[in-house]
Amino acid sequence: MTKVFLHIGLQKTGTSYLQNVCWSSEPELRDQGVTMTPPGRLQTFWLALDVRGRIDPHDSPRVGRSVEMLPGQLAEVGTASALVSHETLGSASPRQVRRLLEACAGHEVHVVVTARDIARQVPSLWQEGLKVGREDTLEEYVAALRSAGKRTGNVWRRLDLAGVLRRWAAEVPAERIHVVTVPGPGGPREALLERYCSVLGVDPAALDPAKAGPGNPGLGEAEAELLRRVNAQVPQRYRRRVPYGEVGKRWLAMGILARGGSAPIRLGRAHEEWCREIARESIDVLAELGCDVVGDPADLVPDPSVFADSSGPSDTEVLAVATRALGEVVEERCEQRLQVRSGEPAGGVRAAAAARLRRWAGRVRRPRGDA
Repeated sequence: MTKVFLHIGLQKTGTSYLQNVCWSSEPELRDQGVTMTPPGRLQTFWLALDVRGRIDPHDSPRVGRSVEMLPGQLAEVGTASALVSHETLGSASPRQVRRLLEACAGHEVHVVVTARDIARQVPSLWQEGLKVGREDTLEEYVAALRSAGKRTGNVWRRLDLAGVLRRWAAEVPAERIHVVTVPGPGGPREALLERYCSVLGVDPAALDPAKAGPGNPGLGEAEAELLRRVNAQVPQRYRRRVPYGEVGKRWLAMGILARGGSAPIRLGRAHEEWCREIARESIDVLAELGCDVVGDPADLVPDPSVFADSSGPSDTEVLAVATRALGEVVEERCEQRLQVRSGEPAGGVRAAAAARLRRWAGRVRRPRGDA
């Protein structure tokens, strides 16, 4: 019997950082008795898509067989433990949870949940939504969350720690659900990795975070606002995982806009008490269920410093970001033309994306509500 650790998120709680460390240190993990499963990041992404029923018509038929293939992959694990890590698994429905656990039958399943204070998590989730084509403002996004009668929508399913714990605790004993808290602002970054490794039974000193890269780069408030305005000009038919994920997310947002340095995205101070209420509820559910908490439950309570008194970036700041971004597009396009003239491969997809961005950026509108 293999001990199977299912790291299910939550999203925007350091998951990309932890995954990068683990995937870049696969041999070291295996030496300590933990095998990354499925055997590759892409296959793990496919597994998450299959579990969540998010398969796109453009996906290979192999994607839809990922859950079916998991029992065989676990049978091939030659170490005491296996680690399955994808941040979208946390939002699985009860039926989807049961289907994944059935694929792990015969093994001792442990659920690992990384959790962060909601005041920092909400802005991060909002800008991740922009990276997949959304166009709502942060205030509209928060207003929708606060006005929801029940926490059953897609965003709440990713965000609601109490709801996630209840869904998984209905199928997995609470003592095998490990909640790893993300340290508050200013806390040592290595603390998250140390806490996570303590659950896996791994010595973090044997891993090399320096090989992991920067993780999932976030956007500053001006870059996020520019992306939001650009998205509003993109026809809805393109704002799907294919093709927007390649062009809008990885090329524009992560490849160009994430290089900017504007102020971090923060919730307005008017939402502080609401965030504290959510934190208190999460802490109460942790105690009620009896989950294993690694870290400090107080980490879930937002620090006053994470809230902002301002109303977001000015048009001048957004224009500066747009100008810089277009400069990088032109630079990249010039480089591609020189490659074509010299007979080198020019990267046709990226060239086409650059042409699209030039057309979109010329039509970027003013934010809703501005005079």
